[in-house]
Amino acid sequence: MSNTALEFNDVATTGHWRGIFFDGPQSDQNHDGDEIPVWVVYVGDEEAEPTDTIYKLHSFQAAEQLAQRMAQDRRLELIHEASPA
Repeated sequence: MSNTALEFNDVATTGHWRGIFFDGPQSDQNHDGDEIPVWVVYVGDEEAEPTDTIYKLHSFQAAEQLAQRMAQDRRLELIHEASPA
């Protein structure tokens, strides 16, 4: 009988590269048709294409906090290309 050590790799270090993208402001419209800024946060691939849900937020601070939390929780690089409105 032999002992076998198993190595568990984080999802972030196996397979294809993924990162958390934080971008904006982009132009959006509210219910009245007025133009408003929106920031987006999503998991993307090496070409910055979304691989899952795209989160749209109307607050720079809320979006930045979400991006930082997602990057930390998922152990992914944060690509921060957003600026306040």
